[in-house]
Parts: sequence; C-alpha cells; structure tokens
Amino acid sequence: MIKIANGFSMKVIAFDKFPKSELETSLNFKYVSFDELLQSSDVITLHVPYFPENHHLINEPAIAKMKNGVVIVNTARGGLIDTKALLKGLQSGKISGAGLDVFEGEKS
Repeated sequence: MIKIANGFSMKVIAFDKFPKSELETSLNFKYVSFDELLQSSDVITLHVPYFPENHHLINEPAIAKMKNGVVIVNTARGGLIDTKALLKGLQSGKISGAGLDVFEGEKS
C-alpha cells in the first residue's frame, strides 16, 4: 500500500505498536502516534490482524478526531471498526467514504 501511495506522490504516515525504522527509510514514510494519524490523514487504511486489544480500533472517539471528509478503507478484519460509529460518521458527512471488504461479526 505504501509503494502504491508513493507512486501517486502521497505523503504517507503510519502507526505501528512495533515500528521498524529500517522500513520507514526504505519505503519513504513516517511513523506517527495513533492520534496524529487520525488527525492528519485524508485516507486511513487498516492493515492489522484482529485481537481483542484492537476491537473497535476505529470507534466514535477515534472518528471524532479525524479530519472532516476522511475516507476509511478496511481490508483487514471487520471487528476493527465499530459499524454503528462508522455509519454515524458517514451519515453526518464526517466520513466521506468507506471501502470495506470485511464486516464486523464475520468469521475469520
């Protein structure tokens, strides 16, 4: 995903609990805090496995921190996004679009 975004001259930022500085340099992106990622991103894509600790990683408080008009893409696991909070964000216009190929409650 980073290589594709770089191909479009997008500024890429990422959050990872276990950052690898060598990747940051070789792939041309910057690690930031989760809050900074939420506040700064025009597009947020999720690429993490599901664990109970990250259940509803994207929830109402997280969405409130996002830029108006953000786009969210989740191709990871459905349980990462609180579906009710996502719908509320879409209805209010806070979130301008969502691309999902996974849904909350589906079997992994």
